[in-house]
Amino acid sequence: MGRVTNSILSGTSGRTGRVVIANVHGVEVSRARPTTRSSSTGPQNAHRELFRFAVAFLGLYKSFARLYFGKRKGLVTPYNQAQANVMESIQLAGSDVFINYNQLLISKGNLLEMIPGSINAGAAQAVTITWTNNAPPASSNLRDLCSIFVYLPNRRDGQFFNTVALRQAGTATVNLLPLYAGEEAHVWAAFTDEDGTVACNSKYLGSVTLT
Repeated sequence: MGRVTNSILSGTSGRTGRVVIANVHGVEVSRARPTTRSSSTGPQNAHRELFRFAVAFLGLYKSFARLYFGKRKGLVTPYNQAQANVMESIQLAGSDVFINYNQLLISKGNLLEMIPGSINAGAAQAVTITWTNNAPPASSNLRDLCSIFVYLPNRRDGQFFNTVALRQAGTATVNLLPLYAGEEAHVWAAFTDEDGTVACNSKYLGSVTLT
């Protein structure tokens, strides 16, 4: 992909031969239209499978990632950066996708970090997490809001819980759907400021078995 500047193609859109002109966020770019191939190689199929998985996984918290995964860098949006992080955190072995849970983030930013504490499963598919309230006294960080993402690998499904507790509370509990009883659940959490403008780097808290 390249930018189109001072070209005979400037101001146009659509396809000319294999060259496709498009406007992306106010910037004219050109792309080469791919040629049709009769067969795919093993690595290409693996990449497609990982990409499909990444899109589906990110779809579970897409709205959050679009707002809180860093800042736009040229044509690269926060969503693009979140997708790249997922792709870097997964690998394919046979037909199974393995996730590097500690590497995967659901948010990225320079808000005061989260200091994780414990994670526990409770009745009615509850997950309770704790953290250290590290906000300076009388600071706005006391009112930072905690969001939680729970992923169920056996189902390739999950639930996102937006702004469920204040940083100063030091704990939060969420309840998942009853149909998830007995499932292994992996949990991430992150803080956003009360104005909804910035997040901290999320933390992977570990896994529990839902009761």
